Amino acid sequence: MARGTRTQASAASQRATRDEAFRVLRSNLLVAIDDLSNPIVVVTSAQAGEGKTSTSVMLARSLALAGPRVVLVDLDLRRPDAHRLLGADSVPGVADVLSDRREIQECLQFLPPPKGSPAASGLYFLPAGNLGTNPTELLGTPRTGRLLDALAKEADIVLLDTPPVLPVADTLVIGRLAAGAVLVVESRRTPVQMVNRAKAALIRNQTRILGVVLNQLRSSDDDGGYAYGYGYGYDREDA
Repeated sequence: MARGTRTQASAASQRATRDEAFRVLRSNLLVAIDDLSNPIVVVTSAQAGEGKTSTSVMLARSLALAGPRVVLVDLDLRRPDAHRLLGADSVPGVADVLSDRREIQECLQFLPPPKGSPAASGLYFLPAGNLGTNPTELLGTPRTGRLLDALAKEADIVLLDTPPVLPVADTLVIGRLAAGAVLVVESRRTPVQMVNRAKAALIRNQTRILGVVLNQLRSSDDDGGYAYGYGYGYDREDA
């Protein structure tokens, strides 16, 4: 087999493995929230750079392909990046709605499913919008709860891409408004103590832990220090 052909085959195999991992994650998440009245789920991490945004985007796409009406919200008002991964506009968005500059429907973007996809619902995306200087204070107003309630009434599941837990307080403010959180952890990089601190902070702030995504997992990894129990593993391509 030619080198280029082997490379293409390897890339296709990696994509298939990744897609299957997200189907498993999708199935487990839907079971976890099935008996909950609030379909809002936070996706976060202990620290920056662990792949929470790429996890949010790929999970949202996987959910939408299964048929539910999905809204992905970029609530990382400090370092928004979901729009780039989606190829979507970054404004207007959350900050504009919370500041009473725009209505929700003016900011929601519909992203159609890929060609040939059996799904008809597609994915809705609410970007971070025109950013202000005090994200925590903005997210801590009652308007955030009203925004999420409005989205939850129109969607089967609302995914929130939020800032990492330990550096800033934003996610702790948001988490109590959600059904629970999925914590993204990068294998071989994030110390167990840091993961435990993030989990404890979320729980103290009345946020239920729905599961852990173990990111950049390799077949050579064992459970000697980077095993977080009930996680879902996949090998990511994006940061």
